[in-house]
Amino acid sequence: MASGHFCNFFCQARSLFPDMSVKSLITMSILAVALQITPVAFGQDDDQPMGPGRWEKRLANLSPEERQKLQAAHQKAMQDPVVQAAHDKMREAHNEFRDAMKAAMLKADPSIQPILNKIPGRKRGED
Repeated sequence: MASGHFCNFFCQARSLFPDMSVKSLITMSILAVALQITPVAFGQDDDQPMGPGRWEKRLANLSPEERQKLQAAHQKAMQDPVVQAAHDKMREAHNEFRDAMKAAMLKADPSIQPILNKIPGRKRGED
């Protein structure tokens, strides 16, 4: 019976931490496991950093013909109204995130405004 083993484990652990409820102990155990696997689940490849040229590096093992075929399919897919609508939603969500992040950063530390002013925007008059 697995439930018997489960109870035995948490009953023994509870005797080590008498002030903790079983619910708190289980929550803390889950949190500890989550913290252990987070770097694995959300880590990035060292050989594929974020930034310019990332896509080209990912396609480096393809032949020129395969890259051209992929590019043609991408261009054709971008003409699809469903894809265009999703792309517009993604762009708007990115803009909302950027604006919310900037506002939260300024709320956290208003003195960073001059620093933010030094960062050029994508479009003039963006900020």
